[in-house]
Amino acid sequence: MNVNIRRLAVFFLVTFAIIVADVTYWQVIDASAMYNRPDNQRLALQARVVRRGIIYDRNGQVLAQRITTNGVIHHYLTDSSLSGVIGYDTIRYGKSELEASYDKYLTGQVAGDSWNTVLDRWEHKPGIGDNVTLTIDDRLQREVAAIMPDTPSAAVVADPRNGDILAMVSKPGFDANQVSNPTYWNSLLQDSQDPLINRVTSGYYPPGSTFKIVTLSGALSSGVMSLNTLFAGQRATGPISVGGYIIPSFSSNLNDCGGRVVYPPITLEQALICSDDIVFAEVGLAMGASRFIATTHAFGLDQVPPFAIPVVESHVRSTNGPMSEQLLAASAFGQGEIHVTPLQMLMATEAIADGGSIPYPNLVKRVTAPDGSLVQGERTGTLYQPVSSDVANQVKQAMIQVVEQGSGVLAQVPGVVVAGKTGTAETGAGERPHAWFVAFAPAGNPRVAVAVIVEHGGEGATVAAPLAKSILEDALAVTH
Repeated sequence: MNVNIRRLAVFFLVTFAIIVADVTYWQVIDASAMYNRPDNQRLALQARVVRRGIIYDRNGQVLAQRITTNGVIHHYLTDSSLSGVIGYDTIRYGKSELEASYDKYLTGQVAGDSWNTVLDRWEHKPGIGDNVTLTIDDRLQREVAAIMPDTPSAAVVADPRNGDILAMVSKPGFDANQVSNPTYWNSLLQDSQDPLINRVTSGYYPPGSTFKIVTLSGALSSGVMSLNTLFAGQRATGPISVGGYIIPSFSSNLNDCGGRVVYPPITLEQALICSDDIVFAEVGLAMGASRFIATTHAFGLDQVPPFAIPVVESHVRSTNGPMSEQLLAASAFGQGEIHVTPLQMLMATEAIADGGSIPYPNLVKRVTAPDGSLVQGERTGTLYQPVSSDVANQVKQAMIQVVEQGSGVLAQVPGVVVAGKTGTAETGAGERPHAWFVAFAPAGNPRVAVAVIVEHGGEGATVAAPLAKSILEDALAVTH
């Protein structure tokens, strides 16, 4: 009898231990994963009773909030051009972009400094989300959206002094206010132009000649060349053969350098002004693969920059292993296997504008609790320091001449000294190239930097440079 009782007691004890272990695992150890499962209906129910936080622009303008119409809660964006930045928040299709990455703040799941917030949560009162203030200036955002074409394209504007993103436009866009409509959602999924993609952060492009500012920075930093290094004859005009690959004479662009013909010998500075691929192929070869790759890494390639919304990693090459001379030469003028996002090229431009340092790219200025107390401030400081201030200043002076007398003359802003660089990125046989332009102004004391791309738009000098000019004019008008 005693043996049977002991066996029964052991059985119940083991069973109880298993139950305790199971409950402990699911409710303590793996609680977060369980809670955040997409099929967790409690999240949807909680979302209905939480007063979701409001998203503002840097000037206090409401950008996104929840409104109730006839008892139905709607996610409402006041500026549809920000749909690719703020994203959508739906029960049916989930969340995207900032609405996803800052969801815990917007739903009040991150306790701030307010004891009222904590007490309300303990008492199971309906939650109130934190408010999020962006670095975006909606006045500029709307102007940039009006400037950019409706074809696949992107533009991003920042303050190079602190990395604040002032405007971010991706076209074609979508209207986050309509995403809950299945018909509209399906039309977005079927659209061959991919309107759901934020091209500033997820567009993946060869940078073309805009990348020459990175190559030039590396050549100057390593002492391989100076701005006064001379190139004569075929070293300036081409054609040249690299590893059996012929870089043709028209790649020198010397026959149309800002509407004029330039004859060799030319300096390295003139090569940037005219965007001479022949010279920059030789610059890359003189640097060597290790120096070139180290330079690109110093500018942030092959790394995902910290940002408030997802960013595609920019790459120097698509495969590992030794870098051939042919690939190195092409990469030095922005072709080869290099692929970047417009955000990455903006950051490279900021390095030249800000004396050699790249600030943290900021989209969120602050997060505040319902009572106004600060929950999260803006990240400040330097993210990368790719070049010295002396090298940055040399590249800046060359970029000024690009706009004053070279390939970027159509980006000139009356009364303002602009530093810039054109890019015409080849995309494949039979396809028009991508048109690029990067710039900052005023060059003497930069407070605005911009990167523009028009997919398959043609020449950067004639397509992207005029767009950048208009954007710079508007951006300078709203910044101080």
